[in-house]
Amino acid sequence: MKFERPLNEKELNILDLELDRTNVTLRRQLKFLSIWTGIALIIGSIAYFKIDPQSTIVLFLTVASYIGIGVWIVVEQRVKQYGKRKSIAYLKSKNLMTVVQVHSDTYYLLKEQEDEGVFYLFQLANNKAFSFGGQDFYEDDKFPSNNFEIVEGRGIKNEVLLLETYIKGEKMKPKKVIGGKEKWDLLGSTHYPDPNKLTVADGRIEDFIK
Repeated sequence: MKFERPLNEKELNILDLELDRTNVTLRRQLKFLSIWTGIALIIGSIAYFKIDPQSTIVLFLTVASYIGIGVWIVVEQRVKQYGKRKSIAYLKSKNLMTVVQVHSDTYYLLKEQEDEGVFYLFQLANNKAFSFGGQDFYEDDKFPSNNFEIVEGRGIKNEVLLLETYIKGEKMKPKKVIGGKEKWDLLGSTHYPDPNKLTVADGRIEDFIK
């Protein structure tokens, strides 16, 4: 079953911790720029007294270029950090998470081939199939189980900001393991439910494995 609900306390805390990390990153960026600029000015000052006066303009342009590179790096990173902070604020204000509840005893496993992660196709009740996967869903001692929830929160640009898996049931084995060319053919097929969007589709899982 797929639905939306408000963020819980744990999820709000995760977002707050991420905001704290962005604050630390912003402070480190300013420190980096100060050090970078200071080094450029010190080296430029030392060189000023040792070079031919006719080369002063070249020295000035070189120092200015180095400082400019530092400013460009910091500005680029700060834009990304401010964008992330804005998206987190958007998600907290929207206060809605997408949830997929899974109660199942049957699934297909699309095993990892390179470093793309693991993908799954679970059979749900009411003739529904649930497709998901990636590097956030590797198998462990408890997952995948016969009872779990996947919770996702997205930002302003529909980017994933928060992704949690809550496991409640017992670990189970797949009905079928798919790999190699068959896996890539399935993931590339328009018939196969998009695993990157936590897709719940009508039908039996057998319908999508052809």
